[in-house]
Amino acid sequence: MTTQKCKYRDCKEKAVSLSEFCWRHIENKDAYRDNLLEYIKKNNSIKEFYLRRVEIPHFDFVDVDCQNVDLSSCNLAGTNFSGADMRHCNLAHANLKSAYLDNADLSEAHLSGCDLSGARLWHADLKDANLAEANLSGADLLNANLSLVKFWNASIKGAKLLTKHNFALSKKFFNRYAIDEKGPISAAEGYRSLKQYFMSVGRYDDASWASFKEKQMQRRKLLREGNIAYIPSLFMALMCGYGEKPYRVILFSIAVIFSYALVYFTTAAIDIPLKTVGFWDYLYFSIVTFTTLGFGDITPKLIPFFQMLTGTEAFLGAFMIGLFVFTLARKYSAR
Repeated sequence: MTTQKCKYRDCKEKAVSLSEFCWRHIENKDAYRDNLLEYIKKNNSIKEFYLRRVEIPHFDFVDVDCQNVDLSSCNLAGTNFSGADMRHCNLAHANLKSAYLDNADLSEAHLSGCDLSGARLWHADLKDANLAEANLSGADLLNANLSLVKFWNASIKGAKLLTKHNFALSKKFFNRYAIDEKGPISAAEGYRSLKQYFMSVGRYDDASWASFKEKQMQRRKLLREGNIAYIPSLFMALMCGYGEKPYRVILFSIAVIFSYALVYFTTAAIDIPLKTVGFWDYLYFSIVTFTTLGFGDITPKLIPFFQMLTGTEAFLGAFMIGLFVFTLARKYSAR
């Protein structure tokens, strides 16, 4: 719906839909509310309406088409938007305290600075929405889709039923969970807030996910800056997932053992008298060296290169064993 300039003297604001004036200069606001409510009942749609700063608390928008509506800075406290189509809706700095948004489609909606405290968002779809600096304290987020949302500086203290599954990108068995990551600095801040929230409610596995993603965003920032610290950060991610993924330590250790065994095999680093040495002997020697068992039944040839090579593997083995214990403790203890 096209909008015109407010006709009140030199006012530079746009006129709200269904009126010739902006909200501030509408004299009979109650009459305007009645007119708007009658229009909604008749058409079940306010698509592309301009309603900036309108005060319509406790209104009924159930199943109404609200696509591309400008509701920025509106007072919508207690309003019922259950099942409403609010795609691309502008709700920046709107007051949605205790509003009902069950099953509402808010995908790609602009909700920055919006007050959603105490709002009910059961099964609401907020995919790709902008929640930067939004207030979600006390909001009920049961099964709400928050995948790829902009989450910078959002307040989630006291939010209900928020888990990492709210950020699932799909419903497949092997799933990924993410907020908007186009800006690594803001994404890192968002993941940090989620980590602190999950820690406060005892969801340690979810906190582990958020912590890993926070470090991942910090690594991405280092890459953009061309910072040399990116290399050790990447190494720690691959080796142990920044202390959040114990299975990576196991996989990395297996890779090290087989790599050293292959080097021993190709260079004939060991020699067993009266026995033909096969690859399994080299693999056994690599395992014994990595775990620092040192049985002594097989030893490297007395050549400095081979002796230094086995020494580096023993050092890596001791390091990886210690790292594995640390990662397990961090992952499965109440931090």
